[in-house]
Amino acid sequence: MKAMKMLLRASHINLIVFVLFGLARGAYLIDFSHVFHRNLANVKREAESVTKCPTTEPFRCPGDKKHCISIQYLCDGTADCHDGYDEDQRLCTAAKRPPVDEIKKFLESLMANHGPNYLEKLFGRLARERMVKLGGVEKVAQALSENETLEDFARVLGLGMDDQERLRRVFYAVENGDMRTLRTYGFKESELPDLKMFLDRLAATGFMD
Repeated sequence: MKAMKMLLRASHINLIVFVLFGLARGAYLIDFSHVFHRNLANVKREAESVTKCPTTEPFRCPGDKKHCISIQYLCDGTADCHDGYDEDQRLCTAAKRPPVDEIKKFLESLMANHGPNYLEKLFGRLARERMVKLGGVEKVAQALSENETLEDFARVLGLGMDDQERLRRVFYAVENGDMRTLRTYGFKESELPDLKMFLDRLAATGFMD
C-alpha cells in the first residue's frame, strides 16, 4: 500500500493513472482512466476494481473490460477504443501539458507570494479574490491542462474578449521580453522568470495556435 500511495503521488499524466502491483501474481493493473480528474477521495473506491490487462497493452478502454490497448496507440490519430476515447481531444491535450496538480500549485504560489488578486494581471477582473468567479484555482488549472487553445480556454471559463486579449498580449510580451507592455498590466521585471517558464510550456503545446 505504501508503494501504491507513492506512485499515485508521483503520477505525471493527468488523465491516465495506472498503478502496477503484484508482479509476482501476474502483472495486474488498476486502471483509473475512467475517473478523469475526479477527486482523489474517490480513487480508493475505484482501486477496488482490478482489471487484468497485458503489460504490453496496459490501457483499458473505459466501459470495456476486455479491450486493452498499447500506450503508443493513445492520441495517434486513429480511434482504437470503440467510443474513440483514446483520441479524445481533452485527453490528448492534457497528456502534453503540465499535470493539473502542478499547474494548480504554480497558480497558488503566485497568489501566496503576490496576493489573492495577482492573477487579475493575467486573466482579467474575474480572477480577483483567488479566481472565485472563474470557478476557483482547480477549475482554472484543469482548463489550462485540457483546452487546446487560448480561445478554447477562454470559452470554457467565460472570459470576455477584453480579458482574452489581455491574456494574449501578456503571452506575447513575456515571450518577447516586452517590459513596456507588461508594466501596463502591473507586472514587475522580477516576477517574469517563473511566469515565462510556465507560459512557454503552454505555448510549446499549441496554446497560442
